Amino acid sequence: MKTLFKPGQYFDEDYYERGAETGKSLYSHYRWMPELTIPMCHHIAKYLELKETDKVLDFGCAKGFSVYGLRLLGYKAYGVDVSEYAVKKSPEDIRKWLGVIEPQEDLVCAEGGYDWILCKDILEHIPYENIEQQLSVFYRGGKNLFVIVPIGRNGKYLIDSYEQDKSHFIKEDMNWWTDKIKNAGFNIARATYNLGPFKKNWQFEPEGNALIIANRFGD
Repeated sequence: MKTLFKPGQYFDEDYYERGAETGKSLYSHYRWMPELTIPMCHHIAKYLELKETDKVLDFGCAKGFSVYGLRLLGYKAYGVDVSEYAVKKSPEDIRKWLGVIEPQEDLVCAEGGYDWILCKDILEHIPYENIEQQLSVFYRGGKNLFVIVPIGRNGKYLIDSYEQDKSHFIKEDMNWWTDKIKNAGFNIARATYNLGPFKKNWQFEPEGNALIIANRFGD
């Protein structure tokens, strides 16, 4: 059955600023925290061996904080999100590198495609009926894919707190995710439950999240 979900409307002020209070999300006063974001961006750059010439897209960038962090570190980072509210609330310094898109819209890069597409805690928000189309969009628009997703089994997340976000749709295991990504045309370069510095809660449920690195054949 098709999911009646309009992400551009759902990810609004309530979602980002009062989600924990209203039960809409896990967020409360979603804000720039450089003490967390900049080290995270350092870890991403090191883990992916980013080059300063790489064009990096943060897909589902929200208010653009990861884009801001990567830019501060000297990387050519961009961001897109379906939430007009979030992009409008981004730091003014980086707003020119952000954009609002429609679900499953093709990714446009004036410089010939992205070297990396980052999807940290994003793909689970996409309804089941749209995930294959979204992964095909990534295949057309980027050379490499960095994914972190929560893992589910038997229709439930292994980490209970993920159930609190009503826009978390996909609750599948590692094999399901890697199969979907391979079916879109990507090669799986790495698939692990060890998230290291990228998430703290993996230590409490060692298989509660997956980190997947994929690339296009021949790139």
